[in-house]
Amino acid sequence: MTLVKVKNIRKTVIALLSVVAFHNLHAQLQGDFDKYMTLGIALDEKGKAKLAVPYFDTAVLINEKSELPWLSRGIAKVHSKDFSGAVVDFNKAIYINPNLKDAYLYRHIAYRQTENYQFALGDINHYLGLQPNDTTARNYRFDLCLLLEEWDQAYTDLIWLFKLGDKVMTERYMRFSQAMESAKAYDPLASYVEQLMAGNPTNKNFRITLVYTQVQIGKWDKALSNINIMLLDDPQNLELLKLKADALFYLKRIAESEKIYQDILTKNPMDANIMADYGHCLLQESKWEEADEWLTKAIREKNGTPAYAYLGRGIARYNMGKVGVACADWERSLYLGEKNAKIYLNSFCSETMPK
Repeated sequence: MTLVKVKNIRKTVIALLSVVAFHNLHAQLQGDFDKYMTLGIALDEKGKAKLAVPYFDTAVLINEKSELPWLSRGIAKVHSKDFSGAVVDFNKAIYINPNLKDAYLYRHIAYRQTENYQFALGDINHYLGLQPNDTTARNYRFDLCLLLEEWDQAYTDLIWLFKLGDKVMTERYMRFSQAMESAKAYDPLASYVEQLMAGNPTNKNFRITLVYTQVQIGKWDKALSNINIMLLDDPQNLELLKLKADALFYLKRIAESEKIYQDILTKNPMDANIMADYGHCLLQESKWEEADEWLTKAIREKNGTPAYAYLGRGIARYNMGKVGVACADWERSLYLGEKNAKIYLNSFCSETMPK
């Protein structure tokens, strides 16, 4: 055998040994990777997320091109409340595998916890695009949309969640309507509730919400119609009777309104808010002394809108010829936030006001 052939054989053997060594090393590293991943996941599932992170650190070092250690470490960081660090890991996992749906779900959680709400909404939308039947994710998006006042999307998810049953439907609906009422989004809320009632005309929760929204946007005739329907089932409901009296008042049906306020005060004589409403009814009928009496009672019993009560009492007292105390009431009303009081002060109290 020639020397050249021997050298060629040795090169081949060395190359084969290198391949074998590489495969052995790869197998060893893969075994180590699997071990560290398994240990990390086990610790995270036991609620020991902080202890799990170092194992995922090692897994990342062994195979940084795999999305799995980045995803797992990000989840562990979410569980250990390192939300900013979790976002970094999820970014890397998504860069490696843009279709990794769980990375979007968990990154949404991290973004929400760091108050990056628009980014969170983008991620939960992306996740639900990949996993549209995930009930938990639907609830996440529903809650987030209420926070962001994204009413159309919240309503869409509300309808989807209704399939979970009456108990869930009632709880979600109450949160939905309360969020919109808090935001004073009465017009869109009325539209949504009308749609809901088209398929559920006997639902009392829907109808009472519709009444409140119609009252807030000044649709008194429609509100009155719905109130009358509800009173058929519950004719002694004081809350409904008060709303009916309010609707009649604003529809200028003062005598009917006054009668209902009187009936409510007979049953609940210490209701300061009804005292104030009754006092304003009496103002509309030019019953100045009686209006003064009831508005004074309302103020003494601390009704919910004292600025409006002072305004009304000022009107009563002015018409009784008590200009000084009337102006004092209007000043108090203005101080408490009733802007209309300024009109009365400028019109009737210019001589008593300081220069």
